Amino acid sequence: MTLKGALAAMTGLALAACAGEAGKAREPATLAAGTGEAARLAAACSGCHAGPGAEIASLEGRSAGDIRAMLGAYKSERGGTTVMHRLSRGYTDTEIEAISTYLATQAEGG
Repeated sequence: MTLKGALAAMTGLALAACAGEAGKAREPATLAAGTGEAARLAAACSGCHAGPGAEIASLEGRSAGDIRAMLGAYKSERGGTTVMHRLSRGYTDTEIEAISTYLATQAEGG
């Protein structure tokens, strides 16, 4: 991983850590996928999943359902110790829905 990639990943992790607790108090209606809040939550993903040629697999071409299922699997696996397990556990189901829809929309071109 390059220094730039590592810094982006660390920034994303910091954002995700802050978002996890703050997001728990939000009403579901405030997290529509087209909002700046959904984009802010999804920013944590871009540090590692930045697109073609990234260190970790791109999310391009993945549907919202696929992304949601993967995040849900990481969140539910209590024994998992990867970054993805830890990040996923910090999100509510509403936040995961918003992130998944936002990322799938971005992959489609907007």
